Amino acid sequence: MLRERKKAGDASSDKAENDDTFKAHYILIFPSNASKETVRWIIDLLSRSQRDGGAELLVRVSHIENEGIIIEVGASHIRFLEAAEVLEITKEDKNGNIREFVFSNLDLFLKPGMTMDNLLSTSEKQRIIFEEIMGIRSMEKKNLIGYSDIMLYPGQSIIQVCRNNGIVTYMYPLHEPAELEILKKKWTFTSLPLGDVRNYFGEAIAFYFAFTFYYTCYLLPTAIIGAIQTVISFDISRCYIFFAIFKMIWVTLFLESWKRKSNELAYTWGTLRLINLPKLHPTFRGVHMDIDPVTKQHVPVYPAYKRHFKIYCISLPLVILCLIFAIVVMLVYFQIEEWTIEEFDDGSFESWIITQIPGIVYAILVYVMNVIYAYVATILTEWENHRTQESFDNHRIIKLLLFEFVNNFIAMGYIAFCQQDLNMLKWQIAVMMVVNQLFNQFQEAILPFLLQKYRQKWRAKFSPVISPRMKSILEQRDMWSYEGTYDDYLEVFTQFGYVFLFSSVFPLAALLAVLNNVLEVWMDGFKLCYSYQRPQARPVKGIGVWQVQYFFM
Repeated sequence: MLRERKKAGDASSDKAENDDTFKAHYILIFPSNASKETVRWIIDLLSRSQRDGGAELLVRVSHIENEGIIIEVGASHIRFLEAAEVLEITKEDKNGNIREFVFSNLDLFLKPGMTMDNLLSTSEKQRIIFEEIMGIRSMEKKNLIGYSDIMLYPGQSIIQVCRNNGIVTYMYPLHEPAELEILKKKWTFTSLPLGDVRNYFGEAIAFYFAFTFYYTCYLLPTAIIGAIQTVISFDISRCYIFFAIFKMIWVTLFLESWKRKSNELAYTWGTLRLINLPKLHPTFRGVHMDIDPVTKQHVPVYPAYKRHFKIYCISLPLVILCLIFAIVVMLVYFQIEEWTIEEFDDGSFESWIITQIPGIVYAILVYVMNVIYAYVATILTEWENHRTQESFDNHRIIKLLLFEFVNNFIAMGYIAFCQQDLNMLKWQIAVMMVVNQLFNQFQEAILPFLLQKYRQKWRAKFSPVISPRMKSILEQRDMWSYEGTYDDYLEVFTQFGYVFLFSSVFPLAALLAVLNNVLEVWMDGFKLCYSYQRPQARPVKGIGVWQVQYFFM
């Protein structure tokens, strides 16, 4: 066990250091070879009082051989409530009104059976600790203590710099076993406990599930009509006209009704009046500090012309090159498929199997290119050095959507308008929807679950004897990290494009989408509850920029 010395004048830090009873909500892990000077400095920043520039959190430090230096982070009840007021967390008062929590009016929020400990949900407590940890920022340009080759820039999150440079190897919130077991029992293949999902995972993830469920319900009429048309085989030309008109009415009703549903959920969850003040992106690097004219606080500043140069002179040309490459791959695929049909299509079942191979390979290749491009887009957007999280997210999403659109829909347009082969178009849509679904489910849910089981068996066989608490911490460390709702939203958005743009020629697209979404919601819940680290809770009042993208589509 590694014990760190605290400042003599900080009684709360001394108590936390020797108190094994406080509840940890967050974990930081340093490698064993991390600079001890850096580790001590970080611990001091976490536990130091706010008046002295610290986060005033409770910490517990352990050093386990071959595992690293593990810091468990929590906070006192009063510290949680004080921070809840600063973050303007909303709670329901005794009269049933949703209002911002005010610590001085604590009695107004304590309903029968409530205490200071359970007034805030565990997801809210984890959000508070995360904000406090990431809020420890450098005020000037200097070297990171213990690492003379790592530079801190004004406004940079110190913990984020440590993460980027491998000094902090893991940072994650802890699962709550009792709450998680209750959620697992309620979350079945036919039941989505949306309120419990929100309380445990936060509003951002709850809105994703709410939107997917709502969208799936709206798909049912389209799926039923499409299935009937396919079975009975109505006149094709009349069906095209009918579906074109029907889907325009359907998508208008869906998007408008979702706006109302979204506002209803935001009001119920207390985020309707959420004001998203510009939040610094963790990797933002300023060149100097200046006074913000609105908040009157010191903020890091980075010249806008440098960012614009990176975006328009470097990132944009690279994105265009990636799009051109995707189009070239698409054209090569069509040539190979045409050659395959000419060489092997003799009407037999074996020849039919051979002629379908290029389409399946292309669908797999599209998936692989999407994964690689997502990584490239993230690296480019981070390099552009966006000041706010919103700006970073928007620029990243635009890059990714451009590539997704080219990869998934340009090929369909080429088949429809250049080759004018409707049978091939139907087959390609079916292949893309089914193959993408299978790959996504395997990568996101099945593979992490299998790896997690393997790691648990390996740890039970070879790991040293440790306490149950530490065993749980290390098991959660080995789980996959949930990177956010972007990939999940993108899957639904791509599917929406297939249904909205091509259901006229392939009526079964809506039925495939419904079947996919029923499985998707359950599998996403499965992966979050069984295979992934607990995601960081984020308060939101809707699906954000995705609402605009759906209207654009």
